[in-house]
Amino acid sequence: MKKFVRKTIRGLFNHSVRKHYDKSYKGLLKRNNIPNKPCEGEDKWKEKWSVLGKANPVYYRLFSHYIGHDVSILPEDICHYVIEPILNPKAYIPYYADKNVFDKLFKDGTMPKTIFRKINGFFYDDKYEELQLKTDEQLKGILRSVSVDKIVIKPSVDTSSGSGVRLFQRKENDWIEIGGNNHLSLNFIETHYGNDFIVQECLKQADFMSYFNPTSVNTIRIYVYRSIKDNKCHCVSAILRIGAQGSLVDNAHAGGCFVGISSNGVLDHRVFNQYGKDNYEFNGVNFNDKHTIPNWDKIINFACYIVENILHHRFLGLDIMIDNLGNPRLIEYNIKSCSVWFQFTSGSIFGEYTDEVIEYCKNNLDKAQMVITL
Repeated sequence: MKKFVRKTIRGLFNHSVRKHYDKSYKGLLKRNNIPNKPCEGEDKWKEKWSVLGKANPVYYRLFSHYIGHDVSILPEDICHYVIEPILNPKAYIPYYADKNVFDKLFKDGTMPKTIFRKINGFFYDDKYEELQLKTDEQLKGILRSVSVDKIVIKPSVDTSSGSGVRLFQRKENDWIEIGGNNHLSLNFIETHYGNDFIVQECLKQADFMSYFNPTSVNTIRIYVYRSIKDNKCHCVSAILRIGAQGSLVDNAHAGGCFVGISSNGVLDHRVFNQYGKDNYEFNGVNFNDKHTIPNWDKIINFACYIVENILHHRFLGLDIMIDNLGNPRLIEYNIKSCSVWFQFTSGSIFGEYTDEVIEYCKNNLDKAQMVITL
C-alpha cells in the first residue's frame, strides 16, 4: 500500500491541476519578461524537489529571477498537495480554521475583542454564553456597550483574501457600512452571513502601520514552522501587507502590495504586487528609506505563542496587526494554501529548514491524504 501511495504522489497532481499551475506561472513569466527556459541551478533544484513529485521548473525560473538561484525555492503545487497535508493533517483543519474557536485557544488580548458571534445557527457572546438575539432592539442593546466607533463583521469559516469582511461605523444610534450605504440590522447580518460569523471591535492600528496606508488595517503575514526535529517554532518568512490608497483591505488581490521583512524587522527596499511587478514607492512611501518595524522580537514571540497552541499543525501563516498601544493582535491564521509569492521578496519559504521538511515529507508520503482525493 505504501508503495502505491508513493507512486500516486510522484505522479501526483491530476492533469487539470498541473495544467492550472503551469498556465498561471507561465503567465507570470511572460508578464515580467522572464525567459521560460532552463537557467542556472535548475537541475539541482529539480533533483531536490522531485522526491516529492514532479518538479515543474516554472517556479524556479520565476522566483530565482528575484531572489537568486536558491534550490530551496518552494514549488506551489508540491506545497499545497504534498507538504501541507503532511505537516497540517486535514482532519483537524475545520476546527482550527474556525475563527469562532480562537477565543478558546488563546488568552484575552490576543485578538480584537469579540462583541458577539454565531456558531452553527446559535448566537453567543464573547465568553460563549448563549445570547437571545431575535430583534433589532436586542442588537442595538448589545452594540451600545461597544467601546469603539468601528466594528468588523466577517465569516468565521471558509474565508480567504478578505472575502465577506465588512466594516461598520457608529453614527449616533445607528451603524453604517464603511464604503457602502447598508445599515446594520439583524436581517442584514443573517442574510449576508448565515449561521457562522463573528463580530469584533475594530482596533486602531499603530501610527507606524497607518503610515503606509491609513484606510486599511495593514498586517504582517508571518509563516511559522514548528520543527519536526525539536518541536520548536521558527518564524521562517515574513512580509508586510499594505492596502491601496482608499482601500479597506490590505491583500494584494484587491490592489494592495507587499514588502519583505528581514529577520531583524527591517523592510526590503522593493514593494511588490501579486504579479511580481516591483517598485520602490507605494502610496507615496519611499521604500529606499530604511523602515524598521518596532518591537520586532515581541511580534516574533507572539507568533510563536499562537502556533504553540495549535498542536495538530506545524506550518501556519499568521496575519497580525499592531494596535495603537504597540501590541500585536491576531487577525487570523491560514492552515492551507500557502502564498508562495512571498518568494518574490523574502526568499524561499522554509529557508534553512527546507531540507528537514523535504526529508520528513518524503518519509511520510502516505500521510498526504489530500492527494488521493484530488
